[in-house]
Amino acid sequence: MKTLCLLISLLALSLTTQSSLGQVPPAPTPTTIPGYTEGPINNIVLQPDGSAIMTVIGVTVKVPVGTPVHSPTRALTVRQLCLRTRLAGRTEPGFLGGTALINGVVDVATGSFTATSMDVEPAENVLIGVVTQSSPLRILNSEVVPISDARIPYSAVNQFSFEIKTPAIPVGTAAAAAGYYAGGVFNAFALELAGNFPLVNPNSQINIMRAQTRERGPNATRGDDVDMRGFYHSLGGVLPTIRIYRVDGAVRTLLGNAIAIPDGVEPQFGVWTYKATTAPTTDQVLGTLPVHLQAVMVTFNGTSEIESAIASADPDQIP
Repeated sequence: MKTLCLLISLLALSLTTQSSLGQVPPAPTPTTIPGYTEGPINNIVLQPDGSAIMTVIGVTVKVPVGTPVHSPTRALTVRQLCLRTRLAGRTEPGFLGGTALINGVVDVATGSFTATSMDVEPAENVLIGVVTQSSPLRILNSEVVPISDARIPYSAVNQFSFEIKTPAIPVGTAAAAAGYYAGGVFNAFALELAGNFPLVNPNSQINIMRAQTRERGPNATRGDDVDMRGFYHSLGGVLPTIRIYRVDGAVRTLLGNAIAIPDGVEPQFGVWTYKATTAPTTDQVLGTLPVHLQAVMVTFNGTSEIESAIASADPDQIP
């Protein structure tokens, strides 16, 4: 709706300008405009060239080969999107009957809609509460079954979003599950549990839960805003040093150090935050908005720094 209102406003402004300034040649009519659709997936058909044709709430969508497609937990190829193998518990083939959120472009002359990126899921169901039974696992008395399908791989994480092993989950554990209800059970692709569960990777780790940048230009006088946060796991419980870099091709540029705050109960875990404005510059690269960021945990061996964990993210660009 916001995009539609913007387009209508721009069109009205263009018409007003042309009528009041008759001597100014009219701007060329755009050949494409942005498009978006969100709703149930009615049909998906794989084409001989590897592309796909989808129908979503009655809209025909062309999906070229290489279009970024994501399920809730992984990137998919167009062929995986089109697979008709049933997901656990569902009666519909593949993602049919699920939900698609599609960004794309509309050809003004023909009205055809072509996807440029897409998210798909069977349904958006969640459980948030406590474990009410360990075996079989139940949250809020609803049976939870991990999904075993490569299109939506399952993972379990702790409250700091690090992957954990779950040999036994005590009743009363605070829990949240995301997935879809089908076949009489809650089919989960993500499970989050609060507690001291063993990590899949016991070494130092860091993640990025939020990354945003904002253009404040001109960069020669103002720089850009960078806002990031995440969690860390420090092997041995030592308070880590976390450095934030912008990455341009093969070049990393240090932006500064994040603030690390250990958890009050489990000090080997903690939260980190970084919020700063980059230095003004006329440099052709550093004077642009950061589009790739890294958070790097470093330790010291007495003589030099060792990078013990790295997380990367492409930040949301905030207008």
